[in-house]
Amino acid sequence: MKSKSILLALCLILCLLGGCEFKSGDKLLQPPQPSKAYEALQKQLTAITDNGAIAVAPQSGQNRTTVKLEDLDRDGEEEAVAFFCEAKNPSQFHVYLFQKDGDDYVARGEITGTGVQIASVSFPTLLPTGEKGIVISWKLGSDNTSTGMTVCSFIGGKLEILLETTYQSFVACDLDADGADDLVLFTIDASGRRTAQLYCYSRGKMTLRGETTLAPEVQAVVSLKTGNLRGYQKAVFAEGKPELGTGLMTDILIYDADGFRNIALEGEDSADQGTYRPVSVPSTDVNGDRLTEVPRAVAMPGTAASDAIYMLDWYAYSAGDRPVRVATTYQNVSENWQFELSDDWRGEVTVTKSSSEGMSITTFQEYREADDPIPLLAIYRLTGDMRSYYASRDRMIELAKTKNEIYAAYIPEEAANSKLLLTEESIRGRFAMITQNWSS
Repeated sequence: MKSKSILLALCLILCLLGGCEFKSGDKLLQPPQPSKAYEALQKQLTAITDNGAIAVAPQSGQNRTTVKLEDLDRDGEEEAVAFFCEAKNPSQFHVYLFQKDGDDYVARGEITGTGVQIASVSFPTLLPTGEKGIVISWKLGSDNTSTGMTVCSFIGGKLEILLETTYQSFVACDLDADGADDLVLFTIDASGRRTAQLYCYSRGKMTLRGETTLAPEVQAVVSLKTGNLRGYQKAVFAEGKPELGTGLMTDILIYDADGFRNIALEGEDSADQGTYRPVSVPSTDVNGDRLTEVPRAVAMPGTAASDAIYMLDWYAYSAGDRPVRVATTYQNVSENWQFELSDDWRGEVTVTKSSSEGMSITTFQEYREADDPIPLLAIYRLTGDMRSYYASRDRMIELAKTKNEIYAAYIPEEAANSKLLLTEESIRGRFAMITQNWSS
C-alpha cells in the first residue's frame, strides 16, 4: 500500500512539473510520436524517392548517413542535407538542402554531381562568426586517382556553389588564424609535380590564395594532419611516400605574410630541413608540448646499413629558423610502443630483439666497440595465457596493460656496471604507447 502511494505521488509531481495531463496506461505504452517537422521532412524525402530516386550515403568520413542535420547559418535550427542517386542513372547524384520553418521543412536548393559514389561530405566553418559551408566529394572512377569536389555556402537563406574542382586529397583548417576554415587541396599539375593549393572564403567566393609544390620525391600523399609549429603557428603536415625506397617524408605547409609555402623545402642546406626517414613513422606531438614534431632516423651504433636499427630524433619546425631537436626515441612500431632516449643514451645504446611463444623481448644495450655490450634494460611484450604470471615475477616492472597484452620492463644485474643505468621511475616516465591519428 505504501509503495502504491509513493508511485502515485511521483506521477502527480511529474505531471505538475511538466504541465501535462495524466495519461492512461495504454497511452504510456505507445511509442513516442514524431514531431510535425520530422513528418514534414519525411514527406519531402518520400516525394523524391517516389519520383525515381534512391537514398544513398557518403562512403567515408564522419558523416555517413543518408540525411545529415546541421545548423549551417547559426540560427539555432538545423538544416537537413539529404543524398540521393537516380534509379535509372545511378551515376547521377543529387544533394538536397531543406531549411526548418516552424513545423515545416522547406526546400532551399539542390546540388548535382556525376560519379560512381558520393565519397564524403563535411561542413567546414566559412566565416569567423560560425556560418558553415558544405564540401561534397564525388568519386569519379574506380582508380582513385582523382576526386571531384563541390563547395557550397548557405548564407542569407540561399544555397550557392562556391567552387567546383578536382583533387586527390584535402584538409580543412584555419591556416590564416582568422577563426574560419581554409581548404588545402592536393593535386598534380600539368608537369606531373604534386602541388598543394590554398583556398579561402572571402566575399561570397572561394579564392585561391596560393599554390606550392611538394617534395619532388613524393609519389603519394598518404596522410594529412594539422598541427603547430614553434610559436604555435598552424601548419599542415603532409606525409608522403617517396617514389623510390621505403619510409616517409613530410611536407610542412604554412600561410603567413610571405604567402602559402612549403617550409620543408626551404633552407640553404637540404639536410637542415630534410624530413625523409626510412621508417614509416609519421609526425606527431611526441613529447606533449602541443607542437607537431617531425622525426629523422639515425642508425644506432653497431648496426650495418643493410639492416640498420634506428633511433628517431624529433624536430620542431618554425618558419625561417632551423629546426630544433626536442626528443630522441626508439619506436617499436610493430608492438606499438616507444621509449625516450636521454642525451646520455643517444648514440651510445643499441637494440637487440628476441621472441618465444607469447613473449617478445627488446633489449637496450650499451654499445662498446671493443668489448661485449652491457645489457641495460629489457622491455617485454607478453601476450600468452601466462602473461600475468610472467609480469608478476620478481623485479618485473609493469609499464602498460591492454585487454590482450602486458608490457613490462626488467633491469638486468649487469646494468649496475654501466653509467647509463636507469631507475625504475625513469623507465616508467620514458615508456609510452604509440597513438596515431591520421587523416587523408
